[in-house]
Amino acid sequence: MAAVQDADSVSGRSTHNEDTMTVHSRFLTSIIAAAALVSSTGCIITTPPRGNPGDITFTWTFNNGRTCASVPDVTQVEIVIPGQTLQNQGRYGCINSGTAGIKLLAFKAGTYRYTINGQNASGQTMYTATGSIVVNGDVAEAADLKPTADAKGQAFITWRFPAGTTVDCQTITAVDVSINGALIRSATCAEGFTASGVFISGITPGNNVLTLAARDTNGFFYYRSDRTLVVTAGNDVVEQTTLDWAVGSLPIKWTFNNGVAIVNCSQAGVTTVNINLRDSAGTLLYGNNGTDVTCVNGNLIQGTVFPWLYSGQYDLYLQAYGAGGVLYHTNLTSPPQVTVTAGTFPIIDNPTITPIQLMTL
Repeated sequence: MAAVQDADSVSGRSTHNEDTMTVHSRFLTSIIAAAALVSSTGCIITTPPRGNPGDITFTWTFNNGRTCASVPDVTQVEIVIPGQTLQNQGRYGCINSGTAGIKLLAFKAGTYRYTINGQNASGQTMYTATGSIVVNGDVAEAADLKPTADAKGQAFITWRFPAGTTVDCQTITAVDVSINGALIRSATCAEGFTASGVFISGITPGNNVLTLAARDTNGFFYYRSDRTLVVTAGNDVVEQTTLDWAVGSLPIKWTFNNGVAIVNCSQAGVTTVNINLRDSAGTLLYGNNGTDVTCVNGNLIQGTVFPWLYSGQYDLYLQAYGAGGVLYHTNLTSPPQVTVTAGTFPIIDNPTITPIQLMTL
């Protein structure tokens, strides 16, 4: 009389001697449901399955052939085959033994439906593919997973400086890249001039605000750009940006009023002028002590130029000591106001610049 046997025990496939690429597909716990004929002696005769058992090897790509490296948000791949129990609940790395795929062992002959999901670390499905496969001996299936609405987008960002600038990557040491106000990374200046640019992944689909801010070693920002970055699920966007100036120059001229007449540096006996600027946030740019400049510059002009100031409006404070210790200064309660425009660099010898008067006490 024939005994009913587990199909995997008949196959003789070992699940303990496979190489590191292979993963045992499942643990069969059910007895084969076979059509049985009962003979006159009462013996059960089993009907063998049609075809040969075999292994299934799945390989995968993403969104028209992209590799695991190009979708860094995918940290695991889930395989679901209805009616089959897979090891580790069907979850595997995106790369296994150097290959974007996995071998599942010892399937009985037949047709199997499958779903393959590319998931993030939280188990959220970002890419998916479905299909069917027929086992009649070993079989391989290549699946290209398509993005879901939850798939993140990626961007390749390059930048250029404004035309005619003298501030290049020798001055700019870093460009801060932010998405929707969150700093993503600080890239080197040179990275933005490469063909591929700076790669940013994990961007939420839709309209995003891309901010680039270029600074020197002291953290002073010369350039800034705010623009809309439109990203679609699972896709790349290439964005080349010409950075906008964040700074402009401020030329200042001065004269002195001794209460009787308007006099120049020599007549007032002034050799040094102390300057300070207060920005719209109330911050003194040069601390409590200000900064000293010569009363007459190298071009024999009574004044100076601040070449790199952030755009905005500033309160201006000037003071100087003349002959006999006479103190000259601007109005402390209602200081003169000056405006700096980003990308505008007026020169000090421009005759339209009105000198600011320093008064005696």
